[in-house]
Amino acid sequence: MKHRITDLFEPDNGCEGFMPGEEPTATLVLDDGRHIRVYDRLAYDKNWDVGGEISDEDIEKYGR
Repeated sequence: MKHRITDLFEPDNGCEGFMPGEEPTATLVLDDGRHIRVYDRLAYDKNWDVGGEISDEDIEKYGR
């Protein structure tokens, strides 16, 4: 089953930035109300953006 992404949040780490070795994440808000955290780069590579879709299989595989 596929779910529509209704919103997306990316943390703003301000002037401190990210810790060495820390990989930025994004939170996808789905049409069923779930919030799925994924690596930011992965979301970009897979075109997971507002209005896009993500499958149950990808949520299971990549969700954190």
